[in-house]
Amino acid sequence: MGLKWLFRTIYSVLFHPEAFWKETSVRRREINAMKDYAAPVIAMVQLCKLPFMAVPKAAMYLAVISFIVDVAVLYLLSGLLVSVLGHDRQESLQDDVLAILAFSLTPVWLAEPFYFTGTWRWLFISAALLHALLILRSGMRIMLEKQIPQVDTLFGKSALLVAVATISSFMLSSGLIRFFTSF
Repeated sequence: MGLKWLFRTIYSVLFHPEAFWKETSVRRREINAMKDYAAPVIAMVQLCKLPFMAVPKAAMYLAVISFIVDVAVLYLLSGLLVSVLGHDRQESLQDDVLAILAFSLTPVWLAEPFYFTGTWRWLFISAALLHALLILRSGMRIMLEKQIPQVDTLFGKSALLVAVATISSFMLSSGLIRFFTSF
């Protein structure tokens, strides 16, 4: 998967999520959501944040820590949602949940450079979270409707988990930004 594919996928996820999920449900085994999509997008966003810091060493520390936090949130959410589904679920369902979360959290990751905008950052994270929940809802309906009969009930639980994890990650990132910019 190249850079061209990555930017096309980001565009498709953000602006045409229904069509993206229908295409992905057909080709779901060809893409490793974490390796091919989530890690490069998170890394790209971290590189975009570097110019906003005055001290290069602190900027690199912030980028590395933010990358680890974003990946940890993704895996934590994936594990929580699979546990909500039940322990007897097959591995393909776990991969589908990770893929749904990896693509759905794109707006939240892309909003991270706007965390430096002072009080406006709350507006950016709120809009990104709402957009992520819309992408998540359409993804769950298309990708999981055959495997799970009550997708809407699962979406309610997963929306709460995603919102709590995203706001927690945002608060941690904001604290790290204040810490590293205070030097």
